[in-house]
Amino acid sequence: MPDETPQFIGEYENVPVDEKGRLIIPSAFRKALPMGVNTFVVARWFDGCLGAYDPTGWKRVLEKLQSLSGAKRETRQLIRAVAGRATEIKFDSQGRVLIPRKHLEMAGITDRATLIGVIDRVEIWSPDAYQDSINQVDLEEIAEDLDWI
Repeated sequence: MPDETPQFIGEYENVPVDEKGRLIIPSAFRKALPMGVNTFVVARWFDGCLGAYDPTGWKRVLEKLQSLSGAKRETRQLIRAVAGRATEIKFDSQGRVLIPRKHLEMAGITDRATLIGVIDRVEIWSPDAYQDSINQVDLEEIAEDLDWI
């Protein structure tokens, strides 16, 4: 049985967002999805972006959230912030998705977005916020801290 877990990689800058909140998901990301899947679940994510998961990836996120101790206030807040605000979005025939206005506002996205493939999800950023975030990265230092190199 082939692996049905999509792997998203790549960066797409200045993706137009129309007045209705629609944007085109790049074809490379759509092609990475398992056959017949035409949806993402989009949620508020870390560092000020939105995270878009295929249904299987989203199921793993929910399982991880469920495994956390509900006795901790921080856990409940995290679950509310991530799962409580998540929504399923479907592709139209042109590969566009409609991102709810509240999600665009959470991420500071107006008329343009930057989409980043980060293996198990697509992150949707305000271009300025993404640039600020990436400019702060010291790749060598992080890799050393994580014993990756």
